Amino acid sequence: MGEIEPRSRSLQRFPWRGTPEVSDDDSDDQHGYLDDEEPGPDWSSQLAAIRRHQVTLACLALILITLIWKIEFVSRYYFRQDDFEVMDLALRSSLSWSFLTHGYVGHFFPGVFASAWVLSRIALYNWPAAAGVVMVLVAAASLAAWRLLRTLLGNRPAILIPLTLYLVAPIGFENYSWWIAGIEAIPLQVAIFMCLDAHVRYVRTGKTRSALAAAAWLGFGLAFDEKAVVIPLVLFAVTAWFLVRQRGLLATAQAAAVRYWHAWVAYLILLGAYGAALVGGLASSAVKPAAPSSVHAVVTFCWELVHLTLLPGLLGGPWHWYHLAGSSFAYAGPPSYLAWAAMVAVLAFVAATILTRRRAWRAWVILAGWVVLADMLPVVLGRLQAPGTAAIFGMETRYVSDSAAILAIVLALACWPVAGQGDDAAAPRRREFFTGRWRAVGVAMVAVITVGSVWSVQLLATLTSATNARPYIANAAAALAQTPAGTVIVDRQVPPNVMIQLFGHYADTSAVLGPLSHRGPQVTWVARPQGNISTLKIFGSDGRLYPASISGVTSRILTAKLGCVTRKRTVLVVPFPVPTPVTTQVLRLAYLASPAVAGQSVTITYGSEVRRLMLASGVNNAYVTVSGTSANIVIQAGIGYGLCVADAVAGYFIPGFGPAIPPLHS
Repeated sequence: MGEIEPRSRSLQRFPWRGTPEVSDDDSDDQHGYLDDEEPGPDWSSQLAAIRRHQVTLACLALILITLIWKIEFVSRYYFRQDDFEVMDLALRSSLSWSFLTHGYVGHFFPGVFASAWVLSRIALYNWPAAAGVVMVLVAAASLAAWRLLRTLLGNRPAILIPLTLYLVAPIGFENYSWWIAGIEAIPLQVAIFMCLDAHVRYVRTGKTRSALAAAAWLGFGLAFDEKAVVIPLVLFAVTAWFLVRQRGLLATAQAAAVRYWHAWVAYLILLGAYGAALVGGLASSAVKPAAPSSVHAVVTFCWELVHLTLLPGLLGGPWHWYHLAGSSFAYAGPPSYLAWAAMVAVLAFVAATILTRRRAWRAWVILAGWVVLADMLPVVLGRLQAPGTAAIFGMETRYVSDSAAILAIVLALACWPVAGQGDDAAAPRRREFFTGRWRAVGVAMVAVITVGSVWSVQLLATLTSATNARPYIANAAAALAQTPAGTVIVDRQVPPNVMIQLFGHYADTSAVLGPLSHRGPQVTWVARPQGNISTLKIFGSDGRLYPASISGVTSRILTAKLGCVTRKRTVLVVPFPVPTPVTTQVLRLAYLASPAVAGQSVTITYGSEVRRLMLASGVNNAYVTVSGTSANIVIQAGIGYGLCVADAVAGYFIPGFGPAIPPLHS
C-alpha cells in the first residue's frame, strides 16, 4: 500500500496527465483501488447545471403546478348550455364552408365549429376528451407566454413575475369550466403570445419567415375569436414604442410603419380576407351587431367591467361571487371595499411605474386600448340591446379573461428593459423594478395575489360545479339503451342546469339526448303525443325515464252505465269535477274497444276544440292535443256498441310514479 500514496499524490498535483494506463491483467487490488475508495457523483457540477438553468426549471415547474391545478378544477365540470347546441349543429352538418362560417349568436369562429364537428363524432359528450383539448390549449398558452417573455426580457428571473400573474389569474377559470368559452378564448391567448413573439423576432432579424409565422398565428387566432383583429394594433404599438429606437412618438410610429411595411401589409391582407368572411357569417347569425339600448347601459357595463371584474381579477379577485342557487354560472361580486382597494392599488402601481420608467405609460396605454377595443366594444355592439343586461354583463369574467395575457406583456414592458435595446438596457438600475428591495416587494405582491387567486377559484368551484349535467347525461344514455323497444318519449326541454329555455328547440330532449340513442326506430320522440300509445315515457330532471303522467284534472271513473256507448246512447259526456286549468296541453282518454270497432273513429269535443280519434282494440290510452279550459269532454261515436270509456285526464305532462329506467338504486 506504500507505493500507492505517492502515485495518488502525483495524480492530484498533475491532474492534466490523466489516469495512467492499466493493463488488462492488472487488478484493483494490485494498485490499491478499492471499491469503497471510488469517487462519488460530482454533485457540484450538477448543482452548477441547475443554477445555470434555474429560471427555465422554475418556469417549467410553475407551468406544471398551475396546469395540474387547472386540470383538477376542470374535472369538476361538464358540458352546459351552448355546448349542447353547438354539438347538435355539428352533428347535423357536414364539414363544409357554409357550416364553418355560419354566424352563431353574434360570433364568427370557424375553429370552434371545426373542433365541435370532430369531437361530436369521435367523443360525443365525453368530458375528459373535450376538457383534454382545452387543457392542451392551456398548456400551449402557458408555454407561449413563457416563450414571449424570454424573447422580450431574456432568460432572467424577472419573467417569473408576469408569468405567474398570467397563470393564476382567476378571470380565466370560467373559460376552463365551459367548453365553448375555453375553445374560443384560449386559442386567442396562444395567438397573442406567439404572434407577438414571431413579430419581435422579425423586427430583430428581418427574416421573412418570422413575419409569415406571425401572420399564421394571427390567422389561427382569428379562426377562434373575433377579438384577434386587435392583435395587429398591439404589434404596432409594441414595435413603435419599445422596439424602434427613435425620439418622439410620431417619429417612432413612422419608422415602424416604413421599416416593417412587409409585415403590416401581410397582416392587413389577412384582416381584409377575414373581414369579408366575417360580414358574410354574421349575416346568417340570429344575433347581429347593433347599437346599445342607451348610453347609460354602456356606461354601466364599462364601469362594472373595470371596477368589479377586471381590476379585482388582475389582483387575485373577485374573492366573492354573485351566484344564484342551482345555477352553473357565477359572476364577479367583490365586496365594495375590496373593489375600491383594488382600484387604488392598481392606479398606485401604474403611477409608480410611470414615475420610475418614462416608457411605462406606453405599456399601460396598450392594456387600456385592448380592454376598450377587444373586451368592451364587442359586448357593447352585440349584447347591450336589451335593457337591464348591462349590469350582469359587466360582472362576466370571461369577457376580460384575455386581459390577463395582455397584462403579462405590458407588465414586462413597463417594469424591465427590453432585451437587446441598448438605450433601455443601459438605463440606471433605479429605473428597473424588482431589483434590490423592490424584488422583495414584488415577490410579496405576487404571493398575496396567488393566495387570493386560489381562494377565488376554490370558491367558484364550490358554488358552480355541483350543478353540472354529468349525472343527467349519464342516466339518459343508460335509459335510452335499456328502455323497451317501441317506447315513445315525450319531447320536452331539459333542466335549466343543462340548457335554459332561451335555446328553444335546441334545449329539447330529442336534440340534446337524441344523439345518445342508437336504437333507431325502436325509440321515438313526440312533442305532442297523438293517438293510441301503449308505452309513453318522459325524462325526469335526473335524466331517468319515467312513465309519462299528466298533471291537471282527472274525471271520476265512469261506470259501464255511463261510460259505454249503446244503440240509444252514442254520445258520452265525461265531466270534470272542476274546470281544467288554462295550462292544459294534452287530454288522455282511457278506453276499452272491441275488435269489431277497431279502425273506426270518434269525435272528441273539448271546449271549442274538436278532435278525431281512431280506435284500437283492447285497453288503450289515447292522447289528444288540446288547449285552454273546459268543464267536460264530449265523445260522439257513430257506433252502437263496443266502446267503453273509463276516465279522462286534462293537463300537461310530468314524470309519473312508477319504475324508472335505469332503476333509482343503480
